[in-house]
Parts: sequence; structure tokens; C-alpha cells
Amino acid sequence: VVDDYNGKVGDIAVIVLIVEGPQWFVSKLTVTGIQQLDATGILPTLSSSEGQPFSEFNVASDRDAILAYYYTNGFPNASFEWSSNPGPKPNQVDLQFTISEGHRQFVRDVLVEGLQTTRPGVVARNVLLAPGDPLSPIRMTDTQRRLYELGIFAQVDMAIQNPDGATQRKYVVYDMEEAKKYIFDGGLGAEFARIGGCQTCLDVPGGAAGFSPRVSFDVTHLNFLGLGHTISLRTRASTLERRGILTYLAPRFRNHDNLDLSFTALYDDMRDVNTFSSKREEGSVQLSQKLSKPSTMLYRFSYRRVSTSNLKIDPNLVPLLSQPVRVGILSSNYIQDRRDDPIDPRKGIYNTVDVGLASKVFGSQVSFGRGLARNATYHKIGKKLLLARQFTFGDIIPFNYGSRTTDPLAAIPFPERFFSGGGSSHRGFPENQAGPRDLTTGFPIGGTALLFNSTELRMPLLGDNIGGVLFHDAGNVYSSFDKISFRVRQRNLQDFDYMVHAVGFGIRYRTPIGPVRLDLAYSINPPHFFGCKGNISDLIKCGDPANAGSRTNQSISHFQFFFSIGQSF
Repeated sequence: VVDDYNGKVGDIAVIVLIVEGPQWFVSKLTVTGIQQLDATGILPTLSSSEGQPFSEFNVASDRDAILAYYYTNGFPNASFEWSSNPGPKPNQVDLQFTISEGHRQFVRDVLVEGLQTTRPGVVARNVLLAPGDPLSPIRMTDTQRRLYELGIFAQVDMAIQNPDGATQRKYVVYDMEEAKKYIFDGGLGAEFARIGGCQTCLDVPGGAAGFSPRVSFDVTHLNFLGLGHTISLRTRASTLERRGILTYLAPRFRNHDNLDLSFTALYDDMRDVNTFSSKREEGSVQLSQKLSKPSTMLYRFSYRRVSTSNLKIDPNLVPLLSQPVRVGILSSNYIQDRRDDPIDPRKGIYNTVDVGLASKVFGSQVSFGRGLARNATYHKIGKKLLLARQFTFGDIIPFNYGSRTTDPLAAIPFPERFFSGGGSSHRGFPENQAGPRDLTTGFPIGGTALLFNSTELRMPLLGDNIGGVLFHDAGNVYSSFDKISFRVRQRNLQDFDYMVHAVGFGIRYRTPIGPVRLDLAYSINPPHFFGCKGNISDLIKCGDPANAGSRTNQSISHFQFFFSIGQSF
């Protein structure tokens, strides 16, 4: 140990000197004592085989593997000993593994106690032991884990009846305590950003500073009808949205550990886009498949009815875009999550790919294909800095729309288009203000393609709980895929298909529920556009060339701010 290392008072250096010495190898491995089991089931997997490097760590691994093999096959009293002798050549050893098998035990029966409302079949499907099977402590523990994972038991105790008795066949007992059936949750929150603006006014298409309080209430019924299924109702209300979601979840569908089936009914009344208010009634069925620990596939069919109101667009477009639309869409979603912490990641990768098809075959009134992909990575730079980046790309392709309109963009209903911008996508825009705008009123009308890239340099500022972020956001929502451009200059007041850049600084305060963040952004090249004076009843005047005086030149503000909980990505 060196004090004041490199002349810095208080620093110490720990220097470890390693003398390797010669490397030892296994010249011969002899295993004795295997009588009742097939030796070929374990010997090929051992690390200490002939010709391999010798280490006590490998011997310990082999011991664990051999005993696990015996425990799984009903030998709970199996034991392992090892010894070594010098080999025929220098730096070689002869290994001797000696196994004492003990008496083999079997399951006489599995007894389940403590069930009140749970149907016995729910437990039986998750028990990995049956009468006549070898008595395996490993399978007993795996069964206990599976029962806990159902989420309907507060406690699962397991035991072997008369474990020290001489009989070979034992009763395995599981004693369950069922969890509470009902869970109630509630919460209060708020959003503070450029989300405001009069609901019927035309003067502020870019939004205004606003405060949106919200309240949520959830109720969950576990073990519905004793089936091990869950039914839940989640509600949320704010000045921007009223939402209710009813979900029925059947885990381990058809007794497959990696499959979950769910049914969802949704009602949503929202105006998070200043251009319109929307109401959505939706029903969906989804099958979730766990491919591996980080990877999941979702297969989903949704059928929804969406209607819009309070449209602040060219009055000639109102009759077309205000009609209620039914959409039936079949989609799938791939999720890969290798982050160390989903709330505040420090390393890892996160990928999602979502593709869907809406067609008249599924009862849809509009036909289109939709894709949305996202990639985010997190890289440590030294001990204190973190580089985080996210790339998002999406595209919507309409087809068979000739009977409704000749405009591909108009063929996609407002609620099905891409609306983006804001604290979690592009901080150079207020919430959902990126992309094409109505040429008459200046309100955003969404697009069928989007491209965003965000980069953050995260660093500590004060202690362990307060950090800072330098960020750069680039991208936009585009009217169509072929209009995607990396141009940084807006050609005219009708051009919105260019790339907007923003830079800024943020503060993060770490809390038990995630970081609280405040972001201040400066948009380098925000869009300019025509606006309109008055309220929604004056739309017809805005579209009349004789009332040119009612139109104004407007732009998205250079400065944006966002306050919320959680990292931006």
C-alpha cells in the first residue's frame, strides 16, 4: 500500500504482485461410487477432465454439478469427496472423485393445504412433482418459486413429511397462505410545460405554458374466480385526458411458462394535441411470449372507434377528418431490454420494433401499414460520466384510399398519425408540436414518418442525488417517408419537412421512484408558420382570402422547458 499516491494527499494505491508459478494439469480423473445412475449423464460435463487445467475452483464446480445431478434424481443424502496425487509428469495431478449415493427416495404423493378460493387445478398445473417421481429438492424449490410467481400467494411453505424416516416414499407438503384479493392504488401528479392554450382559441397553435394536475386510481382483483387470473381497472384524469383501462390477464396460457394472454378494454378522452380533441373506445387481445430473459414478443389485435372534435384546421378539411373512424389492426412488437435499471439506466441496450397492419379484412375503415423502431444505448465514460443515446424511426404507409381522398396524408385519421415532440422525444418542440402544420391555422396535423436522434451526457453535480445533463435532440415528424430530409433550413412558411436541432441542459434529482427532471432547451432552427386570430368559430374566416388580416406570422419558441419524473429515455 502506497500513501499519498502520485503526490496527492489522501490518495492511496494498492499494488498487487502476482507470481504465476507453473501451470498444473489433470493427468487422470477417476470417479467411483456411481452405481444407480447413468454416469454418461454427468461425466462429460465435468471441468476437471483429463488434459484440462487443474484448480480447486473447477473441482468445486464439479462437486456442485454432481450433487445437483443426484439431488434431482432423488438422492437427497448424496455426498462428494475428492483427493489428488502427483501425476506421472511434473505439474500434473491424478484426481479421485468419490461419491456416496445414499438411499434413493421417491415421491409418495404431493399434499396441498391452505387453499380457500384458489382452484386445486391452478396449483396442480405448477407442481413439478408427481407420485412415483424421484424426490428432488431442486424440483421442490422450483415448484415453490412457480407458485410464488403466480402472485396470488402471500406465503408458500414446503416440507417433506417424516424426512428422517426409513421409508423410501415420502409425502411432499405445500402449505399456502393466499394473498389479499384486492389491491387499491391512488396517486396525484402534475405536468408543467408548454401544454397549455385555450381549447377553442386559434391564437396559440404552438401551445403556451401550462400546468396540468392529474389524479389516478387503480383497483386490482387477484385470483379472479380462483383461476389465478387478474382483473384490474386503471383510471386517470387530468385537464388533458380522461382514461379508463380494464384488463384481464391469464398468465401461463395453456400451461406454457413463457405465454401470457390478456384482454383489454379502453376508453380515452384526450386533448394532448392542440389541434383536436379525440375520443377512443378500444378492445384488444394480446399474447405475450417471453423468448429469453431480455427479449419478449407481443402479438396483438386491436379494434377501436376514434372520433375527433374541436378541429382547428382548414374548414375544407373538417368534414373529412372529423368523421368517426373504426380501425382494426393486427400487430406484433419485439422488445429487447438489457438495461441494468429500467428507471435510471447506467449501462445496457434497449430495442423495440412494432409493426402493424390495418385492413378491411379486420373490419377497418382505413387501410395502412405501420412500423416504429427504437434503439437506445448507455455507455459509461470513466467513473462519473454517462453517454446515453436514442434513435427512433417510424413510417405509416396508407393503401386503398382512393375512394376517400387523393392525398395519402389525409387518408390517415388524425389519431393514427405520428404526433411527437416534447420531453421524451424532441425537446426543441412543445408536447406533440413537431411536424407538418395546417397551412391555414398553423396547428400541427401530424405526419406519416418520423426520425429522431437524442444524445445526452449525464454527470454528477452535487453529491449522489443531484446530477446534470447536456443534451442534443435532432429530427422531426415528416409528412411522408420520401419527404425525410436532413436539411437544417426551412424553405418557406409551408415547408415543415426539415430537421430541427435543439441543445440544452437539465437537472436530475434522484428519488426512490425515479429521477425528477427539469430540462431547459434551446431550439436552433424552429419552424415558422401562418397562424390565425380568433376562436374556433372563426375558422371559416381564416380560410377566406378576403380576410387576410386575420392571419399572423408565428413560430415555435426558441426556448422550451419540461418538468417531469423519469429520464427522457
